[in-house]
Amino acid sequence: MKPNTETALGAALKSAVQSLSKKKQTEMIADHVYSKFDVFRQFRPLALGIHESLIAALPQFDATLISRVVANHCRKPRYVKSLARGGKRFDLANKPVGEVSAEEKKAAEQMSAPKPAAVAEAAPVQPAGDSAE
Repeated sequence: MKPNTETALGAALKSAVQSLSKKKQTEMIADHVYSKFDVFRQFRPLALGIHESLIAALPQFDATLISRVVANHCRKPRYVKSLARGGKRFDLANKPVGEVSAEEKKAAEQMSAPKPAAVAEAAPVQPAGDSAE
């Protein structure tokens, strides 16, 4: 059985965090993760299963919310573009651990490609009353 190594400060922080809404907790955890781990700030391809390492590194936060932070990060366009470039994956210490597979790279390329409807909306539309005579 694991001994309780939680400090009074850690317990107070955990209690304060849990009194916030889930959205506020997630934002706070994300701010902490981005400030503490360069791999997130640099939007490098993350090691597979990095959420488990992050949960172990941040026991003061709810594991579900940490997983949500990682999922939100992985949906950001900047991260998807990084994944589409392929190459190495990185752990929390910013050390290479594996490669982006060809399938993952292709899926990221498809996710980052503009949607046909978005392209049509981006085309300039001339208002009906502005005809040149």
